Amino acid sequence: MSIPVEPDQLEAELERYGYSAFLLTVRDDETTHIAHMTFRFDQGNLRCPISRSAARNVGQRPKVVVLWPPREPDGYSMIVDADCIVDEDELCVTPTSGVLHRPAIPSTQQGDDCEGDCAPLGS
Repeated sequence: MSIPVEPDQLEAELERYGYSAFLLTVRDDETTHIAHMTFRFDQGNLRCPISRSAARNVGQRPKVVVLWPPREPDGYSMIVDADCIVDEDELCVTPTSGVLHRPAIPSTQQGDDCEGDCAPLGS
C-alpha cells in the first residue's frame, strides 16, 4: 500500500536521496525498460540526458516511474510517478505523485493501516 503525496517535497528529498535514480519506462512489448540516470532538478521537473530506449518508449507511453533505492538497510525507497517528454537533448520528467516506501514490518495488524511501510515525501 502507498500513500499518494504531492511532489512539492521532491527537491528537499533529492538532498537526502541524491540525483542518481532508475527511470522505468514501458516498451512496445509491455515489458519494463530500466535506465540508471543522473537527474537535475529544474523548476519542479527532473531532467536527464536522453536514453535512446527511454526516448522511444515515452514517445508512445509518457507515464514513467523514477525509483531511488533506500539509503540504508530497511530504509525507505522513494518512488515518483511522472509524465515524461523529450525536450531537445534531454528527457523532462514532470512528477505527478510520490511516496516513500519500504517492506512492511511483520506484525499482527490487519486492515488498511499503512504503519511502518510507507510515508509521505518530506517525513
